[in-house]
Amino acid sequence: MDIAVPEDVLRVLALLEGAGFEAWIVGGCVRDSLLGRMPADWDVATAATPEETAAALHGIRVLPTGVRHGTVTAVLPGGNIEITTYRAETGSSDHRHPAALRFSGRIEEDLARRDFTVNALAYHPRRGLLDAFGGGADLRAGILRTVGDPALRFNEDALRILRLLRFAATLGFSIESGTGRAAIAQKDLLHALSHERVREELTRLLPGRWAAQVLRAYPEVVFTVLPELRPMMGCGQESPYHCFDVWEHTLHALDAAEADPIVRWAALLHDCGKPDTKSTDSAGAHFYGHAARSEAISREILERMRFSRRDGEAILQLVALHMEQMPPTEKRLKKLLARLGEAQLFRLLDLIRADWAAQTPGLLEQRLPGLVATESAARRLLAEESTLTLKDLAISGKDLLALGYSPSPALGRALHRLLDEVLDDRLENTRETLLRRAGELAGEESANITH
Repeated sequence: MDIAVPEDVLRVLALLEGAGFEAWIVGGCVRDSLLGRMPADWDVATAATPEETAAALHGIRVLPTGVRHGTVTAVLPGGNIEITTYRAETGSSDHRHPAALRFSGRIEEDLARRDFTVNALAYHPRRGLLDAFGGGADLRAGILRTVGDPALRFNEDALRILRLLRFAATLGFSIESGTGRAAIAQKDLLHALSHERVREELTRLLPGRWAAQVLRAYPEVVFTVLPELRPMMGCGQESPYHCFDVWEHTLHALDAAEADPIVRWAALLHDCGKPDTKSTDSAGAHFYGHAARSEAISREILERMRFSRRDGEAILQLVALHMEQMPPTEKRLKKLLARLGEAQLFRLLDLIRADWAAQTPGLLEQRLPGLVATESAARRLLAEESTLTLKDLAISGKDLLALGYSPSPALGRALHRLLDEVLDDRLENTRETLLRRAGELAGEESANITH
């Protein structure tokens, strides 16, 4: 089977072979090519050491990105190419990194250390496909299976457990039974991983087309890294609006949400506060204040996983506002647009739609006209270039400084107060009117400080 290999990759192979070193294209780029997908990047494995690789690639800039592990990066016009020396690994001291590593002269040894058979494939334009572990057959059958003993593979690197789930979620492959059992049995190894690595794997898993299906099949793995979600399983929602427990409702919402990592994270977390807020009476179950509780729990999770401030706040906004009434009044919609911005508002509407789709059948159809009306109204406001953000005000922070404000939180509070009053149609968005009101607000601020 032929693979369309980019010219830059062919050039690297030719230079290494011209210097007397065997080289192959390896890993995920081979897998994706055989699946008819465009690889995100290309990797090469070679018998050359990092120093020999750098010498062979004359005329190409080579970065020593991981020399200790045998990896250098060739910088080429079509993108960077990672080139790694054949290597063999043994043991693990921390369930993440090998206890011992040695360079090898054989591609077969290098493939033997890889995680799954579908990733242990090598290709060469002249020699064709090298498949030492049955990865080709597993690829055709859509099966994820470790190279060798799954218990050993996961013990060597616990991240492979999450990678297994991520590949299943994004490729739609089934997980071989022995591999799946080992992943569950060794789930506690995940505690050895950094929170950042867990975050990255989950962020790549959640947008997968089959993400909900995978989380449903492996909840104990998910709850090992996100223990705050465990109480959702089995938490009933005795209500005319719900036909699932909180966990199953969450999975249906996840499945219905757009494949945007921010929206998918929000869908996963939006009801995590329900178990803490559940109460029951003759009418059934109630979850008063669950959005605020979900926001608080989500904040703890996102901070632990060291999300960027931008992404973390975007997820928290969606969780906090997912119970927003639809359709809102025009004033409320303006405020939402002012607070969230265009992209984030439409993320919120998508999350609300997904939340409704995961409730009792028929409710989405009843409520959908209100959501569609909100989307139309938001697009109209955006097209009219209405005053929606601080930059749309007729004055700026510089004007308030000239008015006597100091660079302080009071200046920011005044600007937001002015924007709120403009959005409420209590003030005209004119320079004269806003400056006069800003002067009044300065007096109120001073009086509050005095008292």
